[in-house]
Amino acid sequence: MRIGSKFCIFLRKSTVPIIFALILSLSGCGSNGSRSESSGSDVTVRTPEYTEFSELKGKTLSMLTGAPFEELILSKVPEVKEFTYYASMPDMTLAVKSGKTDAALTNNALSELAVNREESLALFPTPLKEASFGIAFSKENKDLAKWQAAYDSISQETKDLLWKKWTGSDESKKVMPQQSWEGKNGTVKVAAGDTLEPMSYAGEGGRICGFDAEMILLMAKELDVHVEFTGMEFAAVLSSVQSGKADMACGSIIITDERRQAVNFVEYYPAAFVLIVRAADAEVSSKDFLTSVGESFEKTFIREERWKLFISGIETTLIITVLSALFGTILGFGAFMACRNGNRAANVITRFAVWLVQGTPMMVLLMILYYIIFDKVDIDGVGVAIVGFTLVFGAGVYGMFKVGVGAVDKGQLEGALALGYGNGKAFLNIILPQAIPHILPLYQGELTALLKSTAIVGYIAVQDLTRMGDLIRARTYDAFFPLIAVAAIYFILAAVLIALFKRLTFKFDYTKRNRETIMKGISMHD
Repeated sequence: MRIGSKFCIFLRKSTVPIIFALILSLSGCGSNGSRSESSGSDVTVRTPEYTEFSELKGKTLSMLTGAPFEELILSKVPEVKEFTYYASMPDMTLAVKSGKTDAALTNNALSELAVNREESLALFPTPLKEASFGIAFSKENKDLAKWQAAYDSISQETKDLLWKKWTGSDESKKVMPQQSWEGKNGTVKVAAGDTLEPMSYAGEGGRICGFDAEMILLMAKELDVHVEFTGMEFAAVLSSVQSGKADMACGSIIITDERRQAVNFVEYYPAAFVLIVRAADAEVSSKDFLTSVGESFEKTFIREERWKLFISGIETTLIITVLSALFGTILGFGAFMACRNGNRAANVITRFAVWLVQGTPMMVLLMILYYIIFDKVDIDGVGVAIVGFTLVFGAGVYGMFKVGVGAVDKGQLEGALALGYGNGKAFLNIILPQAIPHILPLYQGELTALLKSTAIVGYIAVQDLTRMGDLIRARTYDAFFPLIAVAAIYFILAAVLIALFKRLTFKFDYTKRNRETIMKGISMHD
């Protein structure tokens, strides 16, 4: 039996007897073209495009967003052209395959899975550093020692079997156990990276699965607590713990000195920093286009009933869009009415708020709301997203009314006042109807932009349409088809939303109505 080269890393890190390690090495540890059958991993070994650190001089290297390992790379490759960052493994592996980056830094678990699934990828032969995976707790959490003791009580045999289960090639075994214990000691909230297979990822039905997740369940059973997993971007898991949104965090987190300064860890399994590069002799797929499309469609929509994930994502996206548009319209119109007659205080406050909201990137605004302003408030990501997009849409509506009302000749108001209308009645009956045709095109564009802007809510643990596409890409490693499917769904949603909007607002635009409709109810023979 031949053993893959990555298993050698675990031999150095583990307590396997030296004589056993020698036997393994004699049996071919490090041979190319093999797959490991050990309890540690099941890895396809290919000849990499780069085999020495010196060959990476002047190259582009990448890592996942939130992985602060630039100094580690520079310690081996002093002259890097640039660092680039990706939100998910499929994005990063696609960048390696397409040549947008030359090597990608990740850990042994994620890299082995990527190499097994992608024939054009290979492992760089030398690891950068050995470390440990960890489960993160906030500095204020008093239960760290209990969880560490619960982990220590699990036998090494059980741990190794779990590792083989989740990193192996037998997908039928990758089933999460049910929480059958009573949970007398309450419930813990766990922030979990949901695109980091095999450590933690959203499996069938969106349920969090993986080595990290099952290990936490074993520890929770020992402590008799229930676990509530919330999937999110890897970049957000540690922030969730620090802000108090979650009690603990998992998701292929490697312990570093810098991370120890921010959070505490249960140290629970050996890890290694490794590079993924292109394979030197990567084979080009011989499948024809229609066959490839058919397989991609099956993996994206049919397998594990993943179409249900898209439906769920569409529902969340529409809820955020519709409610944000509704509340934002009310907010923007109310702000305009408060400022319309020149109230100095209202104008100062409104202009400052509009300047602040419009000057802050939407993703940053959402994260400030979620992790800082609402950190101690029991509100989920969808609620925070609605608040954030309501503020932005309201600021836009305020500007629309200023433009639309400004386009109406001042003589209209003067004439209304001369006819005995009050200021408020003149505005509502005379000015506003003439302003609406100027506002509607702007409003339609803002509504479409709002729908598309919701694509970033995954950073605050919201499973919207885009996030569901990311989860499916992370499972299939098909970077193109799920993206195209998400783009097509957004296009359809935008078209339907705009069609409904036009139908609802047609009667408000007098420029689109015929003479009979305008004169309806008016006697022409008096």
